[in-house]
Amino acid sequence: MNAEVVAVGTELLLGQIANTNAQHISDALARVGVNVFFHTTVGDNLVRMTDVIATALRRSDVVVITGGLGPTPDDVTREGVAAATGRALARDDRLVETIRGIFAKLGRRSMPESNLRQADLPEGAKAIDPVGTAPGFELEHEGTLLFALPGVPWEMKAMLDSDVLPRLQAAAEGTIVSSEVLVVGVGESHVDEKISDLVATQSNPTIAYLAGGGRVKVRLTAKAATEDAARTLIEPLEDEVRGRLGADAVGRGSASVAEDLGSMLRERGATVAVIESLTGGLIGAELTRLPGAGDFFTGGVVAYSNEVKDRVAGVDPDLLEEKGAVSEEVAAALARSAAWTFGADLGLSATGVAGPGEQDGLPPGTVFVGASYRGRTEVRRPRAYGDRGNVRAVTVTWAIDLGRRLLLDDGG
Repeated sequence: MNAEVVAVGTELLLGQIANTNAQHISDALARVGVNVFFHTTVGDNLVRMTDVIATALRRSDVVVITGGLGPTPDDVTREGVAAATGRALARDDRLVETIRGIFAKLGRRSMPESNLRQADLPEGAKAIDPVGTAPGFELEHEGTLLFALPGVPWEMKAMLDSDVLPRLQAAAEGTIVSSEVLVVGVGESHVDEKISDLVATQSNPTIAYLAGGGRVKVRLTAKAATEDAARTLIEPLEDEVRGRLGADAVGRGSASVAEDLGSMLRERGATVAVIESLTGGLIGAELTRLPGAGDFFTGGVVAYSNEVKDRVAGVDPDLLEEKGAVSEEVAAALARSAAWTFGADLGLSATGVAGPGEQDGLPPGTVFVGASYRGRTEVRRPRAYGDRGNVRAVTVTWAIDLGRRLLLDDGG
């Protein structure tokens, strides 16, 4: 069973809001075994909406529309579905009373007559009762199931769970399950070199890559009759992928490199502190984002200027003068200082040029990260790229990963 998600709203096309509804719907449909092959976004225009819906009905077994079910003139999803299916709109008397009851329950003295537009459904459609103020509906057209849901996220999610998913789960064959192997410190091409033969022979499970921010996600997806059966298909393949990638793969069950490092620190009863420059506190923020971070995070300093690197972080001013603030030697000194200053087992550091311009003749993307764990200090130079935000994101990932690798090498 193949589906298309149609998101309605000119604000989506203008980039004023993110299309999180489509993401949520796709994830939910996968869990009940429905493949999503298309995402379409269309503005509040009846002609274009009619064309989009007609196309979706021709090429998909299931169409889920979200948005455009409000009471105002630009809410034309009902009209679009009616036009695409060649049906007239008919007012649902039961929905009229439901809508009036909603207003009465909210204590509103009067209801604009325009709200009754929300009781107009394409002929043959079945209403999905509102959980907010907007009803949804479903209908079957020439063998395709169509569901129209509100655009307000919490209303959409409630109707999806109560009406759409049970209906589709009964009709779908099996379920789709995904697992991710998070890879850090190496690029997508390096990952592909290690597992390209597995990718070339994929069928079920399938393998896909998603790279960005100094990380590569290897997504393994299987379809089977049950969730347990799908996971049984994934497990041996995930074991093989992890075995080939070794320390480049973050530990099983960790959603981020920070989570993996936090778990390792807890297991060892160890602590971490940071002194960071170009990242401006982002390394500390990523570590303390984890619940219970107080178990392992002791503190941090944002040492942006050379004066702070000297007076607060204790970096030798002669070293700063000779090697420059953006250097392997200063990154090492900052990492050692982080551990010593905060009495931590592990010290992390970052220094570099985020851009957009050069610094001391060094181009944007010149970055050094350091880690010092119980007397052993290492520095790496990430392959930072892109704009200022991405350079900083890559730096955060590599700094935390370097600490993780030191702990792995130490073995406890």
